[in-house]
Amino acid sequence: MPWHGHVPKRSQERAQTAPILVDAVGAAIALCLSKRSFHRLRKRMDFPTNATVVLGPRCVRYRLEALQAFAASLASEPQREPEQLRRSRHIRTTR
Repeated sequence: MPWHGHVPKRSQERAQTAPILVDAVGAAIALCLSKRSFHRLRKRMDFPTNATVVLGPRCVRYRLEALQAFAASLASEPQREPEQLRRSRHIRTTR
């Protein structure tokens, strides 16, 4: 039976709303990170506990709102220069 392009109204409404929960890949995309970087970020002690939603034993989702708030808090914290860069700069200036 050929498909004529008819999409039920409920499906159209669902497609137009932004997701509330996303999987790890969706979370990484939302934060402009690789999946590996997202999992590294997730293991930090300051990662928000309210961001993770366990729906089942192998079904973990993340709240976009909590992830975005966490990313904003990271961006507002001043970051120190990595130790390696500091050491190399010191070595170059003393030569």
